[in-house]
Amino acid sequence: MNEYVIGVDIGGTKSHLAIFDTRANFLDLCHWGPLNHEVLPGSFAQFEEEFNKFLTGMMQKHDIAMEQIKYSMLGVAGVDTKVQHEKISGILRKTGLKNFTLTNDAFLGIPAGNKSGKGTGICAINGTGCTLAGINREGRMMQIGGVGIFSSDMGGGNYIGGQLLSAVYRELFRKGEATLMTELLFNKLNVKSKYDYLETLLARVNEGNLVIGSLNSLVFEAAAKGDHEAASILQNIAANYAGGILCMMEELSFPSDEELIIVFAGSVFVKGEHPFLLDKIKEKIVKGSPAHNVKYIKLEVPNVTGAVVWALNSLLGKNNLYDKVYSQLLK
Repeated sequence: MNEYVIGVDIGGTKSHLAIFDTRANFLDLCHWGPLNHEVLPGSFAQFEEEFNKFLTGMMQKHDIAMEQIKYSMLGVAGVDTKVQHEKISGILRKTGLKNFTLTNDAFLGIPAGNKSGKGTGICAINGTGCTLAGINREGRMMQIGGVGIFSSDMGGGNYIGGQLLSAVYRELFRKGEATLMTELLFNKLNVKSKYDYLETLLARVNEGNLVIGSLNSLVFEAAAKGDHEAASILQNIAANYAGGILCMMEELSFPSDEELIIVFAGSVFVKGEHPFLLDKIKEKIVKGSPAHNVKYIKLEVPNVTGAVVWALNSLLGKNNLYDKVYSQLLK
Protein backbone atom coordinates (compact mmCIF):
# COMPACT_ATOMS: atom_id res chain seq x y z
CA MET A 1 0.00 0.00 0.00
CA ASN A 2 1.42 3.37 -1.04
CA GLU A 3 1.96 6.03 1.60
CA TYR A 4 1.71 9.78 1.11
CA VAL A 5 2.30 13.22 2.55
CA ILE A 6 0.08 16.24 1.94
CA GLY A 7 1.14 19.87 1.71
CA VAL A 8 -1.53 22.57 1.90
CA ASP A 9 -1.31 26.33 1.30
CA ILE A 10 -4.52 28.18 2.10
CA GLY A 11 -4.84 31.86 1.23
CA GLY A 12 -7.33 34.67 0.94
CA THR A 13 -7.40 34.43 -2.86
CA LYS A 14 -6.51 30.84 -3.75
CA SER A 15 -5.55 27.56 -2.11
CA HIS A 16 -3.32 24.65 -3.15
CA LEU A 17 -3.11 21.05 -2.01
CA ALA A 18 -0.14 18.96 -3.18
CA ILE A 19 0.24 15.25 -2.60
CA PHE A 20 3.52 13.33 -2.87
CA ASP A 21 4.40 9.78 -1.95
CA THR A 22 6.89 9.25 0.88
CA ARG A 23 9.71 8.88 -1.67
CA ALA A 24 9.07 12.48 -2.73
CA ASN A 25 7.38 11.57 -6.02
CA PHE A 26 4.69 13.97 -7.23
CA LEU A 27 1.12 12.71 -7.51
CA ASP A 28 -1.11 15.77 -7.87
CA LEU A 29 -1.53 19.50 -7.28
CA CYS A 30 -5.13 20.51 -6.62
CA HIS A 31 -6.59 24.03 -6.66
CA TRP A 32 -9.36 25.73 -4.71
CA GLY A 33 -10.54 29.27 -4.12
CA PRO A 34 -10.04 31.34 -0.96
CA LEU A 35 -10.27 29.34 2.27
CA ASN A 36 -9.12 31.91 4.80
CA HIS A 37 -11.95 31.89 7.34
CA GLU A 38 -11.59 35.68 7.68
CA VAL A 39 -12.73 36.26 4.09
CA LEU A 40 -15.38 33.52 3.96
CA PRO A 41 -18.94 34.70 4.71
CA GLY A 42 -19.49 31.59 6.84
CA SER A 43 -16.21 31.93 8.75
CA PHE A 44 -14.98 28.72 10.44
CA ALA A 45 -18.10 26.73 9.54
CA GLN A 46 -17.65 27.47 5.85
CA PHE A 47 -13.93 26.70 6.11
CA GLU A 48 -14.76 23.29 7.57
CA GLU A 49 -17.29 22.50 4.83
CA GLU A 50 -15.12 23.64 1.92
CA PHE A 51 -11.84 22.21 3.17
CA ASN A 52 -13.49 18.84 3.73
CA LYS A 53 -14.68 18.88 0.10
CA PHE A 54 -11.20 19.92 -1.05
CA LEU A 55 -9.47 17.12 0.83
CA THR A 56 -11.96 14.32 0.18
CA GLY A 57 -12.23 15.25 -3.48
CA MET A 58 -8.49 14.78 -3.93
CA MET A 59 -8.47 11.48 -2.01
CA GLN A 60 -11.41 10.07 -3.95
CA LYS A 61 -9.83 11.13 -7.22
CA HIS A 62 -6.78 8.97 -6.47
CA ASP A 63 -8.56 6.27 -4.40
CA ILE A 64 -6.51 7.08 -1.29
CA ALA A 65 -7.61 6.06 2.21
CA MET A 66 -6.99 8.33 5.20
CA GLU A 67 -4.61 5.81 6.80
CA GLN A 68 -2.31 6.17 3.78
CA ILE A 69 -1.70 9.83 4.67
CA LYS A 70 1.32 9.67 6.96
CA TYR A 71 1.96 13.37 7.46
CA SER A 72 0.33 16.66 6.52
CA MET A 73 1.71 20.17 6.66
CA LEU A 74 -0.80 22.99 6.41
CA GLY A 75 -0.08 26.71 6.10
CA VAL A 76 -3.35 28.55 6.59
CA ALA A 77 -3.96 32.27 6.22
CA GLY A 78 -5.98 33.48 9.18
CA VAL A 79 -4.10 31.35 11.70
CA ASP A 80 -2.63 34.31 13.56
CA THR A 81 -3.59 33.61 17.19
CA LYS A 82 -3.66 30.63 19.57
CA VAL A 83 -7.46 30.60 19.49
CA GLN A 84 -7.52 30.47 15.68
CA HIS A 85 -4.89 27.71 15.73
CA GLU A 86 -6.97 25.63 18.14
CA LYS A 87 -10.18 26.06 16.13
CA ILE A 88 -8.58 25.15 12.80
CA SER A 89 -6.72 22.21 14.38
CA GLY A 90 -10.03 20.85 15.68
CA ILE A 91 -11.55 21.12 12.21
CA LEU A 92 -8.59 19.30 10.67
CA ARG A 93 -8.91 16.44 13.16
CA LYS A 94 -12.59 16.09 12.28
CA THR A 95 -11.61 15.47 8.65
CA GLY A 96 -9.54 12.49 9.80
CA LEU A 97 -6.08 14.05 9.60
CA LYS A 98 -3.96 12.89 12.52
CA ASN A 99 -0.25 13.51 12.08
CA PHE A 100 -0.06 17.14 10.99
CA THR A 101 1.55 20.52 11.63
CA LEU A 102 -0.46 23.73 11.29
CA THR A 103 1.04 27.21 10.88
CA ASN A 104 0.23 30.53 9.27
CA ASP A 105 0.79 30.28 5.50
CA ALA A 106 3.65 32.80 5.66
CA PHE A 107 5.92 30.19 7.27
CA LEU A 108 5.73 27.99 4.15
CA GLY A 109 7.76 30.53 2.17
CA ILE A 110 10.85 29.74 4.24
CA PRO A 111 11.30 26.05 3.26
CA ALA A 112 9.92 26.90 -0.21
CA GLY A 113 12.61 29.51 -0.83
CA ASN A 114 15.58 28.24 1.16
CA LYS A 115 17.12 25.80 -1.29
CA SER A 116 19.62 24.53 1.27
CA GLY A 117 16.76 22.54 2.79
CA LYS A 118 17.56 23.88 6.27
CA GLY A 119 14.14 25.47 6.66
CA THR A 120 15.48 28.56 8.40
CA GLY A 121 15.18 32.23 7.54
CA ILE A 122 12.52 34.90 7.13
CA CYS A 123 9.62 35.13 4.69
CA ALA A 124 7.96 38.43 3.81
CA ILE A 125 4.51 38.06 2.25
CA ASN A 126 2.98 40.87 0.21
CA GLY A 127 0.01 39.64 -1.78
CA THR A 128 -3.57 39.46 -0.58
CA GLY A 129 -2.17 39.74 2.94
CA CYS A 130 0.84 41.28 4.62
CA THR A 131 2.78 39.03 7.01
CA LEU A 132 6.32 38.26 8.18
CA ALA A 133 7.40 34.84 9.43
CA GLY A 134 10.72 33.61 10.76
CA ILE A 135 12.30 30.33 11.88
CA ASN A 136 15.77 30.13 13.45
CA ARG A 137 18.16 27.18 13.64
CA GLU A 138 16.80 26.19 17.07
CA GLY A 139 13.35 25.88 15.52
CA ARG A 140 11.88 28.91 17.25
CA MET A 141 9.15 30.51 15.17
CA MET A 142 7.88 34.08 15.11
CA GLN A 143 5.14 35.89 13.19
CA ILE A 144 4.81 39.65 12.79
CA GLY A 145 1.68 41.16 11.25
CA GLY A 146 -1.29 39.52 9.64
CA VAL A 147 -4.12 41.09 11.63
CA GLY A 148 -4.56 44.41 9.83
CA ILE A 149 -4.57 47.64 11.81
CA PHE A 150 -4.05 45.69 15.04
CA SER A 151 -0.54 44.75 13.88
CA SER A 152 0.20 47.92 11.86
CA ASP A 153 0.05 46.04 8.55
CA MET A 154 1.12 48.13 5.57
CA GLY A 155 1.05 45.98 2.48
CA GLY A 156 -1.13 43.77 0.33
CA GLY A 157 -2.76 44.71 -2.94
CA ASN A 158 -5.85 46.24 -1.35
CA TYR A 159 -3.79 48.41 1.00
CA ILE A 160 -1.60 49.75 -1.83
CA GLY A 161 -4.61 50.30 -4.09
CA GLY A 162 -6.35 52.11 -1.26
CA GLN A 163 -3.34 54.37 -0.73
CA LEU A 164 -3.50 55.29 -4.43
CA LEU A 165 -7.20 56.18 -4.18
CA SER A 166 -6.54 58.36 -1.15
CA ALA A 167 -3.68 60.19 -2.87
CA VAL A 168 -5.81 60.87 -5.94
CA TYR A 169 -8.71 62.20 -3.86
CA ARG A 170 -6.34 64.44 -1.87
CA GLU A 171 -5.05 66.00 -5.07
CA LEU A 172 -8.56 66.58 -6.42
CA PHE A 173 -10.36 67.89 -3.35
CA ARG A 174 -7.94 68.50 -0.45
CA LYS A 175 -5.18 70.56 -2.07
CA GLY A 176 -2.91 67.55 -1.92
CA GLU A 177 0.27 67.11 -3.91
CA ALA A 178 -0.14 66.55 -7.66
CA THR A 179 0.51 62.98 -8.70
CA LEU A 180 0.78 61.00 -11.93
CA MET A 181 -1.45 58.42 -10.32
CA THR A 182 -4.47 60.64 -10.98
CA GLU A 183 -3.99 60.58 -14.75
CA LEU A 184 -3.22 56.86 -14.73
CA LEU A 185 -6.36 56.10 -12.73
CA PHE A 186 -8.58 58.39 -14.81
CA ASN A 187 -7.38 56.64 -17.97
CA LYS A 188 -8.05 53.23 -16.45
CA LEU A 189 -11.57 54.18 -15.34
CA ASN A 190 -12.26 56.35 -18.41
CA VAL A 191 -13.05 59.34 -16.18
CA LYS A 192 -13.23 62.71 -17.97
CA SER A 193 -13.88 65.08 -15.06
CA LYS A 194 -12.86 65.09 -11.43
CA TYR A 195 -16.51 65.62 -10.57
CA ASP A 196 -17.33 62.23 -12.07
CA TYR A 197 -14.42 60.46 -10.36
CA LEU A 198 -15.93 59.29 -7.08
CA GLU A 199 -19.26 58.23 -8.56
CA THR A 200 -17.55 56.28 -11.35
CA LEU A 201 -15.18 54.61 -8.91
CA LEU A 202 -17.88 53.55 -6.45
CA ALA A 203 -20.13 52.28 -9.21
CA ARG A 204 -17.34 50.11 -10.66
CA VAL A 205 -16.48 48.70 -7.22
CA ASN A 206 -20.10 48.05 -6.23
CA GLU A 207 -20.84 46.36 -9.54
CA GLY A 208 -17.90 44.03 -8.95
CA ASN A 209 -15.93 44.93 -12.09
CA LEU A 210 -13.14 46.74 -10.26
CA VAL A 211 -10.96 45.22 -7.54
CA ILE A 212 -9.09 47.82 -5.51
CA GLY A 213 -6.10 45.49 -5.19
CA SER A 214 -5.71 45.47 -8.96
CA LEU A 215 -4.82 49.18 -8.87
CA ASN A 216 -1.54 48.64 -7.01
CA SER A 217 0.33 48.33 -10.31
CA LEU A 218 -0.43 52.00 -11.03
CA VAL A 219 1.54 52.99 -7.91
CA PHE A 220 4.60 51.13 -9.17
CA GLU A 221 4.15 52.62 -12.66
CA ALA A 222 4.00 56.15 -11.28
CA ALA A 223 6.97 55.58 -8.96
CA ALA A 224 9.03 54.32 -11.89
CA LYS A 225 8.31 57.62 -13.63
CA GLY A 226 9.57 59.61 -10.66
CA ASP A 227 6.25 60.48 -9.02
CA HIS A 228 6.86 61.71 -5.46
CA GLU A 229 3.50 60.64 -4.01
CA ALA A 230 3.76 57.12 -5.39
CA ALA A 231 7.35 56.82 -4.17
CA SER A 232 6.26 58.01 -0.73
CA ILE A 233 3.60 55.27 -0.52
CA LEU A 234 6.15 52.59 -1.37
CA GLN A 235 8.82 54.05 0.92
CA ASN A 236 6.44 53.93 3.88
CA ILE A 237 5.60 50.32 3.11
CA ALA A 238 9.30 49.49 2.74
CA ALA A 239 10.09 51.08 6.11
CA ASN A 240 7.32 49.05 7.76
CA TYR A 241 8.50 45.75 6.25
CA ALA A 242 12.17 46.45 6.96
CA GLY A 243 11.38 47.41 10.55
CA GLY A 244 9.57 44.13 11.08
CA ILE A 245 12.37 42.13 9.48
CA LEU A 246 15.04 43.87 11.59
CA CYS A 247 12.99 43.24 14.73
CA MET A 248 12.66 39.57 13.80
CA MET A 249 16.40 39.28 13.17
CA GLU A 250 16.98 40.50 16.74
CA GLU A 251 14.21 38.46 18.37
CA LEU A 252 15.27 35.19 16.73
CA SER A 253 18.99 35.93 17.18
CA PHE A 254 20.06 35.07 13.65
CA PRO A 255 23.88 34.88 13.75
CA SER A 256 25.57 37.63 11.73
CA ASP A 257 28.32 35.24 10.58
CA GLU A 258 25.85 32.85 8.92
CA GLU A 259 23.92 33.44 5.71
CA LEU A 260 20.39 34.61 6.41
CA ILE A 261 17.81 33.79 3.75
CA ILE A 262 15.02 36.33 3.32
CA VAL A 263 12.27 35.14 0.97
CA PHE A 264 9.92 37.57 -0.77
CA ALA A 265 6.57 35.98 -1.62
CA GLY A 266 3.09 37.06 -2.63
CA SER A 267 1.91 38.60 -5.88
CA VAL A 268 2.93 42.20 -5.08
CA PHE A 269 6.54 41.18 -4.39
CA VAL A 270 6.84 38.40 -6.96
CA LYS A 271 4.95 39.93 -9.91
CA GLY A 272 5.90 43.56 -9.39
CA GLU A 273 7.39 44.97 -12.59
CA HIS A 274 9.44 47.67 -10.86
CA PRO A 275 12.01 46.85 -8.13
CA PHE A 276 11.51 50.12 -6.20
CA LEU A 277 9.80 48.57 -3.16
CA LEU A 278 12.19 45.63 -2.79
CA ASP A 279 15.22 47.85 -3.31
CA LYS A 280 14.07 50.21 -0.55
CA ILE A 281 13.49 47.31 1.85
CA LYS A 282 16.99 45.97 1.17
CA GLU A 283 18.54 49.42 1.66
CA LYS A 284 16.89 49.79 5.05
CA ILE A 285 17.93 46.31 6.18
CA VAL A 286 21.56 46.97 5.22
CA LYS A 287 21.45 50.28 7.09
CA GLY A 288 19.81 48.71 10.15
CA SER A 289 21.97 45.59 10.33
CA PRO A 290 25.11 46.02 8.21
CA ALA A 291 26.92 43.06 9.78
CA HIS A 292 24.45 40.43 8.62
CA ASN A 293 25.13 38.33 5.53
CA VAL A 294 21.71 38.40 3.87
CA LYS A 295 20.67 36.56 0.73
CA TYR A 296 17.38 37.59 -0.87
CA ILE A 297 15.19 35.11 -2.71
CA LYS A 298 12.11 35.92 -4.80
CA LEU A 299 9.88 32.84 -4.61
CA GLU A 300 9.65 31.06 -7.96
CA VAL A 301 7.51 28.08 -7.03
CA PRO A 302 4.09 27.82 -5.38
CA ASN A 303 4.18 28.43 -1.63
CA VAL A 304 2.81 24.91 -1.19
CA THR A 305 6.31 23.65 -2.10
CA GLY A 306 7.35 24.59 1.41
CA ALA A 307 4.51 22.56 2.89
CA VAL A 308 5.55 19.42 0.99
CA VAL A 309 9.23 19.79 1.93
CA TRP A 310 8.25 20.41 5.55
CA ALA A 311 5.98 17.33 5.62
CA LEU A 312 8.61 15.03 4.10
CA ASN A 313 11.36 16.31 6.39
CA SER A 314 9.14 15.91 9.46
CA LEU A 315 8.13 12.37 8.52
CA LEU A 316 11.50 11.08 7.32
CA GLY A 317 13.88 13.16 9.40
CA LYS A 318 15.74 14.32 6.28
CA ASN A 319 16.45 17.72 4.78
CA ASN A 320 17.81 16.67 1.38
CA LEU A 321 14.58 16.33 -0.59
CA TYR A 322 14.19 19.98 -1.59
CA ASP A 323 15.64 19.68 -5.10
CA LYS A 324 13.41 16.73 -5.96
CA VAL A 325 10.23 18.42 -4.76
CA TYR A 326 11.23 21.80 -6.23
CA SER A 327 11.91 20.45 -9.73
CA GLN A 328 8.57 18.65 -9.89
CA LEU A 329 6.46 21.58 -8.70
CA LEU A 330 8.39 24.08 -10.81
CA LYS A 331 6.91 22.34 -13.85
